[in-house]
Amino acid sequence: MSFLLSYLVLATIYSIAALSTNLLVGIIGIFSVSQAAIIGVGAYTVALLAGVVPFPVAMLVAVVLCALVNVLLALPSLRVAGDYFVVTSFGCQLVATAVFINWDTLTGGASGIVAIPAPSLFGFTADTPQTFLVISTIALLAACAGFWLLMRSPFGKIVHAIREDETAVLAAGKNVLRAKVSVSAVSGVYAGLAGGLYATFLNFIDPPSFDLHVSILILTMLVVGGARTLAGSIIGPFLLLALPQLLNLVAVPPTMAGPLRQFIYGALLIAFMLFRPQGIAGRRL
Repeated sequence: MSFLLSYLVLATIYSIAALSTNLLVGIIGIFSVSQAAIIGVGAYTVALLAGVVPFPVAMLVAVVLCALVNVLLALPSLRVAGDYFVVTSFGCQLVATAVFINWDTLTGGASGIVAIPAPSLFGFTADTPQTFLVISTIALLAACAGFWLLMRSPFGKIVHAIREDETAVLAAGKNVLRAKVSVSAVSGVYAGLAGGLYATFLNFIDPPSFDLHVSILILTMLVVGGARTLAGSIIGPFLLLALPQLLNLVAVPPTMAGPLRQFIYGALLIAFMLFRPQGIAGRRL
C-alpha cells in the first residue's frame, strides 16, 4: 500500500511538471528541453527555505522565482525560433545542471540536500504518503483548473492562434512576444510547484534529479499522453512512471535496469512521434 501511495504522489507531481511543459511545447509551440532545470530551481528553493520559513511562504518564493527565471530565459531565447530555441534551451539545461553540481555552499553539490522538512499547512503535516497525497492531489486539481480556465480565456485563444499562424496574429496587431513571455511565466509557476512538492515529498534532492534525462522524461510523458491536451498531461506521467515497476517483473540485472529504462523511454518517444504524434489523448500536435 505504501508503494502504491508513493507512486500516486509522484505521478501527481510529474503531472504538474507535464502541464508546465505542455504550456510551452504543446500550447504555444516552443520546444523546450530545459524544464527539469526550472523544476530544480523550485526544488532547491523550497529545500533551502523549508526549515526557515513556513511551507506556504517557501512555496510562494519558489513559484515566483521559477516564473522569473523562465521569463529571463525566454526573453533572449524567444528572439530565435525553431531549432535554434531547442539549442538555447539545451544550453540552459546544461548550465543549470553545472550550477547544481558545483555550487556546493548553496546546493550541497553532488551530495545534494538531505532531511528536507515535510510540508506543514494550518497544523496539518504531510509526513506520510497518505497525507502527502492529499496535498499533491489538491495541487494537481488546482493546476488542472488553472490550465483549463487559461486555455478557454480570450488570452488562451490568442495563444492557440500564435501556434497555428504567428504571422497572422502579428498582422492582427497582437503582441506575440508578450503572450509567449506570459505563457513562460505561468509555465514557471507550475514548474516551481512541482519542484517544491518533489523536494518535500522525497526529503532529498540532488543534481541528477533535474538533469537533461529528466527533461527528456517529462517531454516523453507529454508526447505519449498527448500534447495540447489536459488529459494527456496526466495520462503520460501515470503510464510511464508505472513502466519501471513492470520492468521489475523481468529478470534484468540491476546494472542494466537504468539504461534499459532510458532506451524504452527513447523508443516510445520515437514511436509516438512517428506513428501517433497526437498521443494517447488523441489531439494532433
